[in-house]
Amino acid sequence: MRIDPRIGSILDKALSGGEISAGEAVELMKIDENSHEMYALMSAGNTLTRRQFGDTGEVYAQVGINLWPCHRSCAFCFFGEDWNLIRSPGELSPDEVVLRVKAFEEAGANGIFLMTTADYPFERFIEIGRAVREAVSPRMPLAANIGDFTAEQARQLVDAGFQGVYHVFRLREGRDTRVDPEVRLRTFRTIRDSGLALLSCVEPIGPEHSPEEVVEAMFRGREFGAVNFAAMWRVPVPGTPLAAKGKISEVSLAKAVAVTRLVFGDTIRSMGVHEPRVLGMRAGANSIAAEAGPNPRDTAEDTAKGIGYSVEACRNLLREAGYTPLQGYTKAFQK
Repeated sequence: MRIDPRIGSILDKALSGGEISAGEAVELMKIDENSHEMYALMSAGNTLTRRQFGDTGEVYAQVGINLWPCHRSCAFCFFGEDWNLIRSPGELSPDEVVLRVKAFEEAGANGIFLMTTADYPFERFIEIGRAVREAVSPRMPLAANIGDFTAEQARQLVDAGFQGVYHVFRLREGRDTRVDPEVRLRTFRTIRDSGLALLSCVEPIGPEHSPEEVVEAMFRGREFGAVNFAAMWRVPVPGTPLAAKGKISEVSLAKAVAVTRLVFGDTIRSMGVHEPRVLGMRAGANSIAAEAGPNPRDTAEDTAKGIGYSVEACRNLLREAGYTPLQGYTKAFQK
């Protein structure tokens, strides 16, 4: 069985430790998904991950805190106030957040994310973060998934016990969202200059996004030193403007995972796929996420009763993909 020599040379370079260029990554993103080259690409991503991390897989767990209409009105988000989809606004109390986090820890989660809408009061988030920090093991890594913030607020996150921040320059940021791209880039620089680790992603990938757009997001994550990176598809939430454009296939998501893995080489500490799928884990991902509470990709008030996965389900998926779930706490959130 032979593959295209040009594709083979790019894969060989990545497998030998070389850095592939943006142009080469675009070539990989354009591979026919029914071709021999597609399977060679997935094999390369899988090889790099298992060479670097062995057969260890990780489960992160995210708790959404509030279910509010958000003035950013991202065209893919259930929370957008312009879409008028939220019928019962609310938020979890600090005690409820702690209970959910503790349940995730007891179930074997390796790291915790706390998520809010972009307009959630920062001081209230810090209070919740401190309560969670006190309730879990001091070795449990915490990451904040919040809106843009300042250098002073980054220091407060560190003081509250956070090790990382999940932050993303979304595909078509400023066009499909009401986030100022310059403000988002400023936050990336703030994270880079702080004591926080950057956890990021190319997302939310839809059928309309070009290979060039997707690759640009990958290289932006590498430029800002992401220690954990992932590829995520867009869930077509009914009632949002982009729902009609549909969803990429699981194979397309696996391709994005594999190319991302080659772009980052050994510069990351874990590679993710979202939502959790075995094919993506066979293409280079070794970390997936369980979720509870409000979720911008889900119409359920508690995504644990909707599209969210439990820690147990994630651990079973890791095993199905040939990984041994990590016992204990991840080191992937270290800067």
